[in-house]
This record gives sequence, C-alpha cells and structure tokens, in this order.
Amino acid sequence: MRTHGVEIRRTGEQENRGRRQRSPYNYLLPQICVLRVQFQHLKSVIVKSQTPKEFSYPNPFRTTAPVLLALLFIAVLSPSHAAPILWNRLGSDQQVLNSDLGPNLSFYGGGSWPDVVGNPGYVPGVFGDALTIAPGSYGVFDREHTVVWNNLDQYLSPEHGTISVWYKQNEDPVGNSHGVYRLFDGSYGLGSDMQLDSETVPNTALYFGLGFGGAGSGVSYNISSLNGTWMHVGAVWDRAGIDGSGDKLRLYINGVMVAANSTADWGTVVGQQADIGGGNDGGIAGEFALDNLQVYDNAVTDFSGRFVEAVPEPATATLAILGGILALGYRRQR
Repeated sequence: MRTHGVEIRRTGEQENRGRRQRSPYNYLLPQICVLRVQFQHLKSVIVKSQTPKEFSYPNPFRTTAPVLLALLFIAVLSPSHAAPILWNRLGSDQQVLNSDLGPNLSFYGGGSWPDVVGNPGYVPGVFGDALTIAPGSYGVFDREHTVVWNNLDQYLSPEHGTISVWYKQNEDPVGNSHGVYRLFDGSYGLGSDMQLDSETVPNTALYFGLGFGGAGSGVSYNISSLNGTWMHVGAVWDRAGIDGSGDKLRLYINGVMVAANSTADWGTVVGQQADIGGGNDGGIAGEFALDNLQVYDNAVTDFSGRFVEAVPEPATATLAILGGILALGYRRQR
C-alpha cells in the first residue's frame, strides 16, 4: 500500500443544517452505552457477593427474574454488543468536527507536494448530506486530502474491527484524471497502513486490506455495476477468525459478503492518521461521496441496521430493555 503522512486544518465550507432525518436511536445510543457500563458494574457486584437470590421481586416478576438476570449477563459478556468507537455523519463541517460518538475528526491542513488540501463539499446523501471533494486548483498527480482522523493508533485495534460507511462513486476511477477514491485511507493516503479505496491498480475494483507493519492481507471486488448509486460498504477484520470462521478479512456490499480472505498476514502497528474521503489527480471533484461513517472495535457481520442512521446492535438494545425491566421490578418491590 502506498501511503504518506501529513498535518490537518479546518476549511471554510459552511454547515448545511435542517435536511437530515434523525432516528430516535440517535438520542438513545449514548444513554444505552451508559446503561451498559452501569450494568457491567451491577454484574460485578452480584458476582462478588454471590447473592443474586437476595434480589426479591413481587409476583409474577419473581418467577422471571432469574431468566432475565441470565439474559442480562449474556448480553453484558457478549462482545457483539459493542457500540461504535467512532460515529460521524459527515454531512457538514460542523458534523465532521463534532462526532456523535468517539473522537472528533479534523480537516487536512496541507503538506508538501504532491499532498494538497482537498476542499470538503457536501452533496445529498443517504440520510441528508454527504462528504465529497469540492472543486479546487487540483493538478495531475496531486493527492487531495480532506478529512483526517488523528491519533488513529489510540483507537483502532489491529486485532479486530469494522469500517461501516455508505459510499457512492459516479464512475470508475481513471488514472491521471481521478485515479483513487479513498473511503478510509489506502493508496497515497496518510500512513494508517490500511486500505479501503476504489482504484485502478492492479485492476479497477474496491480494495480492502491491512498491512499494519506486516506483509499484509487483502480482498477486492468490482463495484462498477453499482456506479451512480449509493451502496453500503462493510470492511471487517478479526485475526482470530470472523464469527468463529476461518475468514480473517471480509468485504460486505449492501449487507452481503462479496469477498473474504483466510490469511492474517498483517502486523500490529497502526499508523497515526487516516485519510477519509481523499482522492487523486486533477479531475477528482465530485466523483464520489461518503455518508454516515461508523467504526467498531469488533467484527460486525450483521448490517441489517444500515438503513437507520444510527442503530445499536441487537445485544445492546436487548441489554437496555432487560435493564429497564429489572430496574422496574426492583422499584416495584420496594
């Protein structure tokens, strides 16, 4: 993978407010995350005291409490319930600089040629507006960088994770005109040593791969038939095997697995920056767009919630519901 590292800055694109449809989940997800932490503490207290039988509930709740407690423990202990470590809607300058969950993103501040500032622009997306590269004074061989995730190595695990994002390319990339579309770093990016991009080398395809200081592993899939339409992309990795399988890398398009790799030849060193929504060459403006970026610390295999702007995974929602039932039962017996 061909990567280079640089700095960041904010550009002056004005925020476009009011168009984005927001789900109730947008307001519930942070509270659900807090509830999960509280119930983890509750679990530890119960386990240490070894006295779950001391909880008393009025009939008929008393008969169902053991089952609910067991389900609660399963939800707490399950790794599949994790919330995103980053959720950014990418719909305006304000949204880019203020993530809904996790670290805030930044705008690229310039470097030495061929790395140049890509002006962020916003076009209609899946849920509202989406990030694209606006027109600018770009030349052949320029590498335009727009949005940057700094200190990536403090958040992203080389062992397991998921990149989930909506993506649209208007046409295939063309070398020396608009040669690379970077969804999440990749060729000529900012040195994360991971790749999620659409490019022409060695063939025209969407590429997902991990290097992280090692030999590297990757997959690819031709998405030309989807040009001009929004597609959901899921890039998943787990060194120990995704969902208990022999797959170490998977690429999902619109919720369907389209490519997999059973080798885990990547290393353990994550780079410090990722280029989000960057591209190459003089004709890059408006060629592709990104919407609703979510990054997880676990290997997600169910993308059925992709049509909602932010949805907690099923075990997280179950955890919140069970917690509410337990809390209600406890209050009723007092």
